[in-house]
Amino acid sequence: MKIRKRLATPSGDLPLVYEDVRLELSAPGRAVFQVVSKEPVSGFVAFAMGYAVNGRDALVFAGYVERCTTMDGSQQRLMCREIAAKLDTPIPLAMRHPTLREVLAAYADKTGLRFILPERPYADTKIPAFDTFGTGLDGLANIGRAFQIPDYVWQTQGDGKIFVGSWQDSRWPERPVEIPQAVFSRALATGGKVMTLIPSMRPGCVVNGDRVRTVRFSGHEMTLGMEAEA
Repeated sequence: MKIRKRLATPSGDLPLVYEDVRLELSAPGRAVFQVVSKEPVSGFVAFAMGYAVNGRDALVFAGYVERCTTMDGSQQRLMCREIAAKLDTPIPLAMRHPTLREVLAAYADKTGLRFILPERPYADTKIPAFDTFGTGLDGLANIGRAFQIPDYVWQTQGDGKIFVGSWQDSRWPERPVEIPQAVFSRALATGGKVMTLIPSMRPGCVVNGDRVRTVRFSGHEMTLGMEAEA
């Protein structure tokens, strides 16, 4: 089946020469796109994929160009980071008796990011204090411990919002996937498994009883980095 790929930029959709998209659970994704363009590219980018038999593409990556390198007279290489990387800057917080909802509202106010919480008690339970003096990513990493959230994760969703909460409260526990071993074309020394890409695959999904930690999309293949399900 023919795969359909689209990279949207402020200059419009640009023809893709090459892409390498890497997504990770509880971390901002990264991507490299080589595109046909005589002019440098900057700003927001969105990469979507789908098979020709389907009418709708899946948004795989939404982020911004961190660096653009001119390859020749007609091509540019874009080094991109997922929108959650806006948190990768010092964002000190010193909050007294906050709820998780209030902490995320503070991060949203400073970054413009949108967060989504499950309707669970930990979302509105006050804690004595939430103090962080590092980056916003450091603060997000500390939320699970501070609010005693079991199996804590965060993840950028297809709508651009960032889910924060327990993995058990995410979309994934109710959507396990079984893939026959014969479908995997090879296994890597790192433990990764390579197969024909599935545009909707994301970190956090459970495949054959193991949780997917990382997903890499490149060409017509994807590589899954697994961790034993907790």
